[in-house]
Amino acid sequence: MSNNFYSALTSVAQEFNVDEYRHWSPRSQTYTSADVLQQYMRAGWQLAESVTVETFTLGAGRRVSVYHFVLSKNGQELRLPVVSSPLALRTIMDHGLKVIRLDEKAAAH
Repeated sequence: MSNNFYSALTSVAQEFNVDEYRHWSPRSQTYTSADVLQQYMRAGWQLAESVTVETFTLGAGRRVSVYHFVLSKNGQELRLPVVSSPLALRTIMDHGLKVIRLDEKAAAH
């Protein structure tokens, strides 16, 4: 991680509408939802031109994809891992992001 990596801490709430704020911290939550991604975008954070996706195979052949978005604002960078959802996929399509696939990984469950 670069020195400019921005950690999503409680103090960030000042950037957001308090009624809509949804806290996320990489220290306590491995992944988040697309709602948090949209929250950062409404606060002026800009998406990188590409997003990486990794797919995990769970028991009984179930698959889960996680999209790793990179956002920036005022020289700071935020990496946001978002579980696949219609809203996450719509964000990728609407912004014309290039999707880079990582090797499929098997989850240890």
